[in-house]
Amino acid sequence: MRIARLEEYTTVEGPGRRTAVWFQGCSLACPQCCNPEMHDPTAGFAMTPEELADAIVHARAEGLTLLGGEPLDQASELRLLLQHLRAHHYQGIIMFTGYTWSQIIADPARAAGAELCDLVIAGPFEAASAPGRRRWIGSDNQTLHSITGLYAELAENWPKFVKEIEIVIGDEELLVNGTPLAADDELAGLFMQKGEGR
Repeated sequence: MRIARLEEYTTVEGPGRRTAVWFQGCSLACPQCCNPEMHDPTAGFAMTPEELADAIVHARAEGLTLLGGEPLDQASELRLLLQHLRAHHYQGIIMFTGYTWSQIIADPARAAGAELCDLVIAGPFEAASAPGRRRWIGSDNQTLHSITGLYAELAENWPKFVKEIEIVIGDEELLVNGTPLAADDELAGLFMQKGEGR
């Protein structure tokens, strides 16, 4: 599978201290996507579902957020990853996807991956309804689908939008993660914005 980025710990991609995985490749390419560098399915790096599951389990975070790119463009590999995690009794899996819920359930491969998550946030990013009213969610058109009930209370009482970023210092690069910085934000010119947001 092709991965754009793996962060063992983040607090801006869902509730609690989470591991986040950005999938490489997106066939949807929503206009004004905050991660256009993740659209190319040949970029990023390769990991097997087993290798990625092992890295996620050993991070020992409170949960996992899957985003991209587009996780469901690698539906078969995603399903294998999630099966490995569930075999380790892993809980707290949230997936962001640009596919609508009707597109997901109409496709057996996509549905098989989605049903192994605890919560799916579905629908394309729409700049006209962004940043929206809800924390962690890119635009108001996106819908919540509680699969296991683990996040049912969260879905009913979703936190309000707040602008938040993390700055991650890596080898020879600075990564900004969280709410994308607008062009007129004072901080926007200070950082190379790579691999940010949802």
